[in-house]
Amino acid sequence: MVGSLRAEPARVVSDLRRLADWKQLFDGRVDAIHLTAFAGPKECTELVKFIATHPRTVGYDNARGILRLGNSFSDVRKSTSGNIAGAYASVDIVEEALGVSKVISQLLGVITASWPYGLETYSYRGVVLHRAIARRIIGAHAEPHDDNISKEVCEDAVALTVKCQLGVNLYLEMPEMGGELEGWHRQLNAEEYDRLRNPEPDLAYGVRRDAIGNPDWEIRPGLGDVIIFKNTELHAIRQGEGSRTTWGFFLGYRGDEKPLLVWS
Repeated sequence: MVGSLRAEPARVVSDLRRLADWKQLFDGRVDAIHLTAFAGPKECTELVKFIATHPRTVGYDNARGILRLGNSFSDVRKSTSGNIAGAYASVDIVEEALGVSKVISQLLGVITASWPYGLETYSYRGVVLHRAIARRIIGAHAEPHDDNISKEVCEDAVALTVKCQLGVNLYLEMPEMGGELEGWHRQLNAEEYDRLRNPEPDLAYGVRRDAIGNPDWEIRPGLGDVIIFKNTELHAIRQGEGSRTTWGFFLGYRGDEKPLLVWS
């Protein structure tokens, strides 16, 4: 990984109770919503064990050092089989995780209570997508990349209504050093992204750091923290020494009077 200078600390709002808290993020007044110590150490330990030992925890084909538990819509859609219905026939990992810890339902509850129009699970071609995914990075990093459902699935009428895609991550495990979340106030269209894409096969999901400059902000999450940020903008994870485990999902903002979409 090409190194980068340290970015400025992120501007954050540290509460999530009202529509106004969301508006600060959408309007660009803050870089992220950062809820500290949302989960306790025992909850984090139990969920990490659940993820690390689960028989369905597997590595990504195109991202070295990163494991996942649960289905990512982007990966399923890009797979050689493209079998959306088959991939989502398995149990949503949220259902299993609730038997380990209630913190997942508590997080969804806080989001629902703070957004007056509620949540709606994203459905693609009649298939209800899974609501969360766990990721474990072991001694690795994530290249600068974006997540943008309206760009990736531009033929889908629902995806096109998403004005801003948010990433929600609950941090269950953090390395002693590294693992910071980095962000750039920059969005790329499909042509720009392909032009700046990393040529290494295992890193081709992302763009080259030397092509986009240093990040605008960074956050080092603490154990049990929740961070919500715009991941239609470029973002990355710095190299860490040890394991970094998150439980996360996407939210799609479609306007102030519509439910937030949720999917993984």
